[in-house]
Amino acid sequence: MRRWLGILLITVGLQAQDVRIQILGTTDMHGHVMAEDTYSLQPANQGWAKIATLIRRQQAENPNTLLVDCGDTIQGEPINYVHNVLRRDLPEPSIAVMNALGYAAMAVGNHEFNFGMDVLRGAEKEAKFPFLSANTVDADGRGAFPASTLVTVGGVRILILGFTTPAIPRMEEPENYPGLRFRDIVATARALVPRLKAQEKADVVVALLHSGLGAVDGREGDENEALRLADQVPGLDAIFTGHTHQAVQTEHKGVPILQAQCFGRALAAVDLDLQKEGDHWHVRSARGRLLRPESDTPLDAEVLRLTADLRAATTRYLDTPATTLQTDLDGRWGRMEDTPLAQLIHQVQRQATGAQLSAAACADPGIFIPKGPTSVRQFYALLPFDNRVARIRITGAQLRLYLEHAATAYHFSWQPDLFNREMPFYNVDTVDGVAYALDLGKPVGSRVVGLRYQGRPVAPDQVFTLALSTYRLRGGGGYMAAIGFKGQPDLVTKAFQRNLLLEYVLSRPSLSLAAVDNWRTIPYLDRERLLAPAK
Repeated sequence: MRRWLGILLITVGLQAQDVRIQILGTTDMHGHVMAEDTYSLQPANQGWAKIATLIRRQQAENPNTLLVDCGDTIQGEPINYVHNVLRRDLPEPSIAVMNALGYAAMAVGNHEFNFGMDVLRGAEKEAKFPFLSANTVDADGRGAFPASTLVTVGGVRILILGFTTPAIPRMEEPENYPGLRFRDIVATARALVPRLKAQEKADVVVALLHSGLGAVDGREGDENEALRLADQVPGLDAIFTGHTHQAVQTEHKGVPILQAQCFGRALAAVDLDLQKEGDHWHVRSARGRLLRPESDTPLDAEVLRLTADLRAATTRYLDTPATTLQTDLDGRWGRMEDTPLAQLIHQVQRQATGAQLSAAACADPGIFIPKGPTSVRQFYALLPFDNRVARIRITGAQLRLYLEHAATAYHFSWQPDLFNREMPFYNVDTVDGVAYALDLGKPVGSRVVGLRYQGRPVAPDQVFTLALSTYRLRGGGGYMAAIGFKGQPDLVTKAFQRNLLLEYVLSRPSLSLAAVDNWRTIPYLDRERLLAPAK
């Protein structure tokens, strides 16, 4: 009897030295607060109001919970624009929510820089948790943000390191991050992890990346580096990623890699079971999972209260009357033909820059603004991103290459699925100011036919000025690489592309738009095929 009692006491003693730590991660919230689409106002299972409910439920189930975020937090929704530009006197919405929930750290995302360093530093000062980016340095090589933070949860010392995608120079305006440089994530982590783990006497090391999975055999400076990090840097117990807006649940070399879906459509969770050996805790097992809000997930009352004033200000801004349209603006046909909607964007860009030509992405096929009275909300949906407009000089040969790159968005006309689904609609450009057709019966690289400017064939050495978004200029969609452009723009507008559009429509009590039919596909395909979902 004594023998069995002794074994029981030993077993209880060992179990008392076990602990389960729960780490919950969000990413790419982009200011989404409410469980609805901001533009259509239709319900959606997303936003802080729902994800906070999931977080509180998980905290109630396991008090040993750590909250982290992987960035792109203070930019995206109209509420962010209203705060960052018009109402800096009100709390930054996501930061206020994260403070209330008790977040431990956030990795700095590329979109944190969109409104400049003053706005970014203001949000950082407002936060009760550190903004981390170990691989972002100033001109002298000093860290622009803290590299790491140490927290204790359930008696376990947890080292959190944050990293930012090094591809920022290809995405953001240089004036938004003056003097900053972005080093390779893996090289930075390889030097930091063993040193900081020993220095801080950490039991657990967690990496927060505003960077996606990438590839195990990726290269230094890649935009997405999580798999390469797990492969090449030992000592990590969990990796939380972001940037690509996808939901990710995987592992590599036993390290769980999790990415919460964007906008609060999923919450990433890692459960770490630890056992104490001497003075240190050791991870016995690690398991990742994704949690999703449902249609019956209630809205968090504190989130609603914290954001009420800014949401009201944003609603007033979005409901501002704009113009009276004389024509429907329909996004469905933008990848097949010129449309009044496309002409609106082209006219705005050409007027803002004085360029001969304008290149603009196709609108979301779900966009439809009926003729009649309109509001800012409807036009904001056309250009939700905080890009500016640039003017560059290109040759006729480069123009043809630009259009050939756009034509890679299509399969052959006779194939069941017309579109190359790897090329999203927002990376499919049309060009105004020239006439052309895309012959989808021809191979990629030889599809542009009948390219003319003012009725005459475009010569390869002919020089044009072209208006385009700074997203394109910085490499978005691969157009600059496709045409071999390495020059500098003649000008970049101070105003956002969206604000130029709003200025254009708000200054016109009535607006009539028409397609000029400057381009089309060959053959002229039936419209139903354009709306067909992917097989």
